Amino acid sequence: MKTPNPLHESGRSGSSVRHSKQDALSEVELEYLLEGARNLDLDYYYEPDPEFVIYSLGKLGLRRGEIAHMKESWIDYSRKMITIPEHEKCEKGKNGEVCGYCKQLARQRVEYADNLSLSEALEWMWVPKTQAAAREIYFGFDARLELYIRRYFDSPNYNKVEIGANGIHRRVKRAAKKAPNITPENLSPHKLRATAATFHAGRGLETLALMQFFGWADPSTAEVYISRNGQNTANQLNSIHNR
Repeated sequence: MKTPNPLHESGRSGSSVRHSKQDALSEVELEYLLEGARNLDLDYYYEPDPEFVIYSLGKLGLRRGEIAHMKESWIDYSRKMITIPEHEKCEKGKNGEVCGYCKQLARQRVEYADNLSLSEALEWMWVPKTQAAAREIYFGFDARLELYIRRYFDSPNYNKVEIGANGIHRRVKRAAKKAPNITPENLSPHKLRATAATFHAGRGLETLALMQFFGWADPSTAEVYISRNGQNTANQLNSIHNR
């Protein structure tokens, strides 16, 4: 029997989701943001890093904690799948300790839990946001996405993502500052996740598939992106009338 995850058992598992659908970028705007990522100072950044981060957020809809704790062992290139595990020991902090991002999340979990100590919460870090967020994510639908993933892990020095969650946030902001027609103040990793959800819902991905892909426990979250999606309606109308 699997050990129950006390962080999810505590009830602070993201069942109440704040939606950012209205802030999602269009496909053209995502391209502008990628252009900004390419214009970042590569004397400072590991060269494949900015594009990998922006596209993983904007097309896969990964949470920044998922990217920050990703290891190459999560990736199955033959199946073109990324597996988000139920638990992965965080060693991204100083001297291999738990990172500051995970410490902050652990303190939040303890605040909302009745019987959870900080030491126990830290022992379980890192975990995905919800139990449903432990999942497989297919990336074979987009050759450029596969290229960015392969390029990032191509170096023998990079068998895991080296940047932290706050670093991911900074890359989004800095890429936006370098991008034409993008307002940095209005952009965040979470809004790029909404960009991915809007894109896939518009292409016709249905409720259960959206839930699995994005790691949502509540169907109503997927339905936010499916409802009133003009592109989804257009695709279905074309399939009906162009037989």
